[in-house]
Amino acid sequence: MSGMICLKAPKVKKSDLIPIYIRITVNGKREEWSTGRRCAHVDWERNNGRMKGNKENARSVNSWLDTLNARAFAARQDLFLSGKDFGPIHIRKMMQGEELEPPKMLSDIWTYHTDQIAGLIGKDYTAGTLQKYKAAFRILKRFILLRTQSDDIRLDKIDYRFVRDFDYYLKTDYGVKINTAVQIVKKLRTMIKIAIEVGWAKQDPFIAYRAKTEEVFREFLTSDELQQLAEKKLSRKRLHIARDLFLFSCYTGLSYADTAKLTTADIVKGEDGGIWIQTHRVKNNNRVRVPLLSPALRLMDHYKDYPRILDEDFILPKMSNQKANAYLKEITKALGWSKYLTFHCARHTFATTVTLTNGVPMETVGQMLGHKNIRSTQIYARVTDTKVSHDMRKLKKLYQGQPLYLSDDFG
Repeated sequence: MSGMICLKAPKVKKSDLIPIYIRITVNGKREEWSTGRRCAHVDWERNNGRMKGNKENARSVNSWLDTLNARAFAARQDLFLSGKDFGPIHIRKMMQGEELEPPKMLSDIWTYHTDQIAGLIGKDYTAGTLQKYKAAFRILKRFILLRTQSDDIRLDKIDYRFVRDFDYYLKTDYGVKINTAVQIVKKLRTMIKIAIEVGWAKQDPFIAYRAKTEEVFREFLTSDELQQLAEKKLSRKRLHIARDLFLFSCYTGLSYADTAKLTTADIVKGEDGGIWIQTHRVKNNNRVRVPLLSPALRLMDHYKDYPRILDEDFILPKMSNQKANAYLKEITKALGWSKYLTFHCARHTFATTVTLTNGVPMETVGQMLGHKNIRSTQIYARVTDTKVSHDMRKLKKLYQGQPLYLSDDFG
């Protein structure tokens, strides 16, 4: 690096005093800017880059120029030690207190991560995940607009108060439920974590944040209801198909997406000689292995000759999730039920009624559901009254006829 102090006459001369400039050159690139001081041409020492004389004004100007020189070399040293490439413009910005690079915005990290999600759909992510992140950012932009009259914000301006206020906005003005708000805030948390990892942010505003969720009762069918549904004669073919897809999920624990993509390649013979499903979940690519129960096998056999498009190898008829859920409403009405059935309810029915109630251990249920940890399974599985009654049977016998002294004196 080389530097010099020089006079630089303006194009339009307004006085005899000429602006003093500092000029920095690094690797052949030059940057120059005004020092904020002026000097008459006759009072300037060109070779030394200083004012002549020892008067108070000359001492003041020269002292300022010495300070600038010291700052320039200090800035050059700091940039060199950082290990990053730099030029004279970076030295100037550092001396003037400017940011060396344009500040990274929330939109920058959101675009960075969602672009990667889009490129990994079918591998690490699903299309649904991408849509959820895009929806979360649309909500964030509305919130930011209310706060700043802009739809974007610098990453270094996102602090704990921003996070807390966004959480409050979601639950009040935007009007989503508590657990939905937590999921949206989690996406912001993921983005901040990535921004810190790639060096775009330094502070984590979520250090003091604690998400509070509320327990939600997840609908499932009892054994009697499952039997009623299986035996119900329905008036239309489409209702039969929707019901059978739902039942298959009840007996296997597969989600709608995993049921819809099931092909003959996913049906294998297990070590026990039985027929198993072996597949990977659409949601997270977790491995799933489920031994097939008799009702599921009969449903597969029932649809083996169902008309299919050429070269299709799907186990069951194709139907959109939206239509299937709509048809389930018709079915519950025909049954006279008040329960709100969706395919997610079928997955809970498998976890609660089909497996856990019948003594299948929680760890085994979690493995069949494709969960990586037991906490995920505990959300799905509920200990039913039938299971509680069964487990308490021995205890009831133990305490049957237990001696107990009861006094009639209530005085």
